[in-house]
Amino acid sequence: MSIYIVIKKGDEMNKKGVSPLIATILLILFSIALGAVVMSWGEAYIEEKAEFVRGIQETTAGCDATSLNIIFVAGEPQICSMENNVMEAFLENGPSTELFDIQATVVGSEDAATKDSLLSEPMMPSDARKIMFKHPDVGEIRQIKLTPVIMQGRTLVPCPSKAIVVENINPC
Repeated sequence: MSIYIVIKKGDEMNKKGVSPLIATILLILFSIALGAVVMSWGEAYIEEKAEFVRGIQETTAGCDATSLNIIFVAGEPQICSMENNVMEAFLENGPSTELFDIQATVVGSEDAATKDSLLSEPMMPSDARKIMFKHPDVGEIRQIKLTPVIMQGRTLVPCPSKAIVVENINPC
């Protein structure tokens, strides 16, 4: 491949060309520069997508390791309803994950209500604790759902797949 420059001087035509070696070097340099630009753009794009996927995997893995349970005594769950819309529960955290909070959803005959924060301080792994919380009047209580909340990076993440659902709540 040769590149020619045509210079017209009067009636005379002179052909001066770029040598094939120089043309090849210029094409190689252009290809390398273009490849570097495309690779740097592609690297940033791939890193962004990898961070997104890694975040989803960490959240799933963190929730999979979470284990919140109601303590049972003589086969009875230790959760009950007190006067003035107060609930009392004895909970136990599993051995793997620190719980930063617990979210409660109370479903009654007239309404449903969610209480976002039940813990004053995180529950360490293998910790047991009595919690009490007040909820709005929802009528006769039909169900309580306790959802553990863990920390992923700097974000609190609820784990609905590990929630405890209790029905037939007895008075204390």
